[in-house]
Amino acid sequence: MDRLSFSTGAVVKVGLASAVALGAALWLRYGLIDVTAIAQACEAGERSLTCAVRFGFNEGFRTVVPGIVAVLIGLYALLRPGVAAFGATFVAAALCLVLFNAWPGALALTLALLSLARRAPASRARQA
Repeated sequence: MDRLSFSTGAVVKVGLASAVALGAALWLRYGLIDVTAIAQACEAGERSLTCAVRFGFNEGFRTVVPGIVAVLIGLYALLRPGVAAFGATFVAAALCLVLFNAWPGALALTLALLSLARRAPASRARQA
């Protein structure tokens, strides 16, 4: 039974991409969206790039659309296991977990972890 295997470089790349996405999401949430002074200024009518970015992320991630995209990427990773799909699922899940889409982000993360238990496709199993 051949499993999907990751090279050391692939593990580093997936880990780095996930850490960058998690850091960016944490900065957006706790450094821009949830800051009271910025929220009050934007709600008072200030027109700035900060307010536009805050509004875009605040409204965009309050819908379920980013979560659905993360779940679809996770399903793709489950059906066609690969390093790129696994990494993309982890990045999307990190963004969703921090930015107001906890349940779809957790589902996407679960699907990515389940993809590790799948057999590698026949063409990849023979090449290894």
